[in-house]
Amino acid sequence: MVVAHDTTEYPRPEIWAVLNLTPDSFYSGSRCTVAELPGIAANLLAAGADRLDIGAESSRPQAEDIGWQEEWRRLEPGLAVLRDMYGDNFLRSKVSVDTFRRETAQRALAMGVGCINDISGGADEEILRAVAQAQCEVVLMHMQGRPGTMQNDPRYADVVSEVREFLIQRTERALAAGILGENIIWDYGIGFGKTVEHNLRLLAATKEFLHSGYRLMVGVSRKSFLGKILDLPDPAQRGEATLIMHTWLAAQKVSILRTHDVANCVMIRRLLSAVEQYEN
Repeated sequence: MVVAHDTTEYPRPEIWAVLNLTPDSFYSGSRCTVAELPGIAANLLAAGADRLDIGAESSRPQAEDIGWQEEWRRLEPGLAVLRDMYGDNFLRSKVSVDTFRRETAQRALAMGVGCINDISGGADEEILRAVAQAQCEVVLMHMQGRPGTMQNDPRYADVVSEVREFLIQRTERALAAGILGENIIWDYGIGFGKTVEHNLRLLAATKEFLHSGYRLMVGVSRKSFLGKILDLPDPAQRGEATLIMHTWLAAQKVSILRTHDVANCVMIRRLLSAVEQYEN
């Protein structure tokens, strides 16, 4: 049985900046090298990012499966640089690692990282056990299939109910592994094995997912469904569309926005907070 948790203590929305130590992530603006990481990280934090969500393997559609060794070869030096720059507690309080591989997750947690963003939603229970042992946070995301094949004709009888049931089941698994309820974050997985219609149905059901009581992270930033709706094939063209969607999501009171555009999200948060202080 999944037990709801009060999320009112968390500021809404937290802003998680996307950082990819990859050569092939779908949006070039999120890519960086280890040498570039100190400057980019400092700029994102100065802009108001609450957390850096760092990945080292692309999860775009048709992405190549590179294996954990290559993923860790890219990731470990970046984490070490941030730890050296900001101190031991920085990785725990300000960094999430985007991985679904146990070997990478275990090594990142051992270095002190405070959150694993698992696009497989805890498919490997060893990740859940490692998170529980470290008393850290985990993002449980829904994905149909794997990145290389997930957009090959995804189908659902009822996408909202199926994704919600998946997240409930994976949350029960996480709780059984020993992860605290307050350390569990949901993500309904926009663009991960979904058509444009599937994505829109999930977005329209955002409040239903929020009623679970678990924090909800949403990642729509510059994604292809925006381009398909608005005829914007280049992710670089989707900044305004992303701003509009982030404003809507913040008004829905989602817990976390995962974004390529930190400054815009900070502006959204400030403006909505200014209005909300006068609500009855």
